[in-house]
Amino acid sequence: MGDPGSIGPEVVLRALTSPEIRSAANYIIIGHEKVLSRTANNLGMGTELQLSRIDNASLNANTDLTDNINVLDLDNISVHDTLMHKPLPESGRASVEYILKGLDLALSGGIDALVTAPISKEAIKLAGFDFAGHTELLKEKTSVENVVMFMVGKGLRVSFVTTHLAVNEISEFINRENVLSTIQITADGLKTFFGIDRPKIAVCGLNPHCGDGDRFGTEERDVIMPAIERAQKMGIDCHGPLSADTVFNKALNGEFDTVVVQFHDQGTIPIKMHAFDSGVNITLGIPVIRTSPTHGTAFDIAGKGIAKPGPMIEAIKTAVMMAETRKPLFI
Repeated sequence: MGDPGSIGPEVVLRALTSPEIRSAANYIIIGHEKVLSRTANNLGMGTELQLSRIDNASLNANTDLTDNINVLDLDNISVHDTLMHKPLPESGRASVEYILKGLDLALSGGIDALVTAPISKEAIKLAGFDFAGHTELLKEKTSVENVVMFMVGKGLRVSFVTTHLAVNEISEFINRENVLSTIQITADGLKTFFGIDRPKIAVCGLNPHCGDGDRFGTEERDVIMPAIERAQKMGIDCHGPLSADTVFNKALNGEFDTVVVQFHDQGTIPIKMHAFDSGVNITLGIPVIRTSPTHGTAFDIAGKGIAKPGPMIEAIKTAVMMAETRKPLFI
């Protein structure tokens, strides 16, 4: 359910009142039953949503979970603290515990997919964790070498070579290996979870106008182009480097199935501009399906009953689609 003091509990419950969502899958909310019940009552959903508290023993016994909204209650935070609606170390710790429990269930086959509500990077830092977000945590806990943050919304798909870095550190992490692995993981993800057998991928440059003949930098010539050429030799249909100021329009017009960008804002700005109320964040490269809304914790409106569930609905629909589409890369 994300950060307990954020809009996470609200958007999760609002999403699960959608008939389309309720009929698509069976659900377990990993979080705090009292926080969720209080939120449901405050939203006037007390009679509409029946929350059933379950425990690990129920999951291990393969209990039928089809009737109600099931809450795996970790009971790991004071309800009073969550009323403050701001980053707190207690909330940061609790939100990480929800993610780790969900990951454990996904890895063991107890669930088919994990959908995460937003967490506060400030709160998890206050709690003593040093990772920057979901993507970095999931990479560490699944012990994979490379992961890719992948965002989708209204027909636009974007994957990221780097994610949460200071701007002056970005070029240090733009190397041939990182660009190539992002292209590979993106291509594999599109085949495995989106049913695109031969995806066509655009790769952005790093510098304005792709360096403009080395006037504004040489990363395109020295790093990005060689990575693209290696990917092409592997049979991946990828093109570039292309300038970020024109490539998204081409993707929306159907020229490309996805765009690989080099840094965070290069990709998040167009996806959130185009699909602010329906964008979904996906982690590719890990051995489980994980999606989330692209929005943040929105502490300023938490508890006011005005948070929109659209992105959470899309994140759940995307997770269901990926679970139904999933196929092995090698047959």
